[in-house]
Amino acid sequence: MSVPATINFNDPSVTVKVTLKQNKDLSSAVDDVLKVQGVSWIVRNALKLAPITLKLQFFTDTEGLVRLDIEQLLPAGAKSEEPRILDNEERARVSSVFGPVVARSEFTTADEAAKISPFLAQGWDADAKLIFAYAKGDLSQPKSYEWESFQTFGFTDIEVDEGKFERKYVVRLYFTSKSLKEPLTKRLVYDFVELGV
Repeated sequence: MSVPATINFNDPSVTVKVTLKQNKDLSSAVDDVLKVQGVSWIVRNALKLAPITLKLQFFTDTEGLVRLDIEQLLPAGAKSEEPRILDNEERARVSSVFGPVVARSEFTTADEAAKISPFLAQGWDADAKLIFAYAKGDLSQPKSYEWESFQTFGFTDIEVDEGKFERKYVVRLYFTSKSLKEPLTKRLVYDFVELGV
C-alpha cells in the first residue's frame, strides 16, 4: 500500500507515527550483510521467510532533540529497537540483534549522500529531506564484529509494476567490512500499514 503524502520528515515539529511492513518482492536480500554482522543462522533464516514490520516515530522530544525511533518486529516475536537522535553525535549502545554498535544520525540530501556512495543518492528527489545513519561494530566491546553501515532513509515513489508507481518508505544501504571483497549495496522497501504505532 502507498504511503500517504502527508507522512514525511520535512517538519520536526510535526510528530509522525506510522507502521510499515517490508515488501519482500521489492527489497534486496540481506543475508550476506547480516552474516558479517554476526546475526545467528536461525534469525537470518527466519528473516528470509517473513517480512519485518517497522513501528516508526519521528518527533522532537522534550529536550528539543529531533528523533527517529524505529522498532523492528522480527519473525518469531523477536524485536530490535533503533533509537536515533538526529544531531550527528556518535553514541554507543548494545543492539539485541547486532550486539555492541556505535552510531550517529542526521538530516542529509541526496547530493551529500552521493559523496559517500552514489548508490545512497539514487532514487531520491533532489529536494527530498532524507535521514542519514552511520553505524559500525563497537570493537572496544566483547562479542563485536567489524563492519560499517551507511544508510539513507526517506519516502519516494517506487515502480511496483510496469508503469505503476507507489510511494514507499525506502532504506538504501552501503555496507563495508574488511571481510568483504567489495562493499555491498542494498535497497529495502516498506509498504504503508497504518498510522500510529
